[in-house]
Amino acid sequence: MSENETKKDVPLTSIKQLENIRLNKNFCSIVHTDILSTKQCEAINKEIVPELWSDVSTKDTNIIKNIQRQPLPMNTDGWPLTYFLAGLKEADSEKFKFDLRGFMDNDAPTLWQFPKGSSYDWHVDIGNNFPTRKLSFIVQLSDPKDYEGGDVEFLNSKTDKESLRQQGKLIIFPSFITHRMSKVTKGVRHAIVGWVHGPTFF
Repeated sequence: MSENETKKDVPLTSIKQLENIRLNKNFCSIVHTDILSTKQCEAINKEIVPELWSDVSTKDTNIIKNIQRQPLPMNTDGWPLTYFLAGLKEADSEKFKFDLRGFMDNDAPTLWQFPKGSSYDWHVDIGNNFPTRKLSFIVQLSDPKDYEGGDVEFLNSKTDKESLRQQGKLIIFPSFITHRMSKVTKGVRHAIVGWVHGPTFF
């Protein structure tokens, strides 16, 4: 990615972002805010290497269907990962107040691809394999007009579906919240998926 493509259009935490974080009345434990511009999303999408896709797997094959991922491309300054981490820490300070330590090398954020027919059924992100996950996050890279279905949904939580679909949207939630991605019925959805770690909850 070139310097111009990765240059931030707004300060890391704008007044609008803070208002979005603080005033989510319909999102008890879920935060969403705009973090990437359309140009920045397109720049990341251009770095996708088709040969690097690998299947996302789980012991229960009924949960994940036809989803792939690959390493997240970064420039020499660590962008966009360092950018996301700063925003996540700001959201934690304003909303969750967890003890966060950062990303883990063996559980680093990655690019995910959701083609037609893919889905991810109800699950939580924390467990025996990754007990130190504290905050989960998703960055929407695709234009919502490019795919149908593929909605991020949270169990027993009222959310604004259309808002969560917007390109450049950062969605943050505690890793113990039950969630899913509905079946993609048309097109292909791309997103960045990751987790911030810290001391275990228990």
